[in-house]
Amino acid sequence: MDNLANVQNVILILSGKGGVGKSTVAAQVALKLKYLGRNVGLLDVDLCGPSIPRMLALEQSSVHQCDEGWVPVYVDNDKKLSVMSIGFLLDSKNDPVVWRGPKKTAMIKQFLSDVVWGDLDYLVIDTPPGTSDEHLAVIESIKGKATGAVLVTTPQVCLNCCDADV
Repeated sequence: MDNLANVQNVILILSGKGGVGKSTVAAQVALKLKYLGRNVGLLDVDLCGPSIPRMLALEQSSVHQCDEGWVPVYVDNDKKLSVMSIGFLLDSKNDPVVWRGPKKTAMIKQFLSDVVWGDLDYLVIDTPPGTSDEHLAVIESIKGKATGAVLVTTPQVCLNCCDADV
């Protein structure tokens, strides 16, 4: 079963380094789309630093199984915003996830294939910082459904790259 079949748009949230506010941007994009009346999924694939459950006050939530796969956690009663994160699968929020590439890739592919997202207008994917196997696993698994990406950066001082008068 293709649990992404009824997902209309996928927005990737990316950054070249950690600590730039990528997860905050992902949560805000998802909440704004929900506010606009869209059905939204928010997938946290930052396996080593899952922060979305904390940001949305869902730390005490857990994921359930159904015949079709994993049921995401819903933020609201009208089920307009659903969330999946490895943070829901850990015994404690302080449990470390120390996995090598193949295990991370398998988990991401499982999130994308086994979560019962239902009919979504948007799936927002909060990726880990950098450029790694996790990003390739996401791209391979969404099968060309990416309709947009947001690259979160921090302002940097421009040294020797432009005129000082500009």
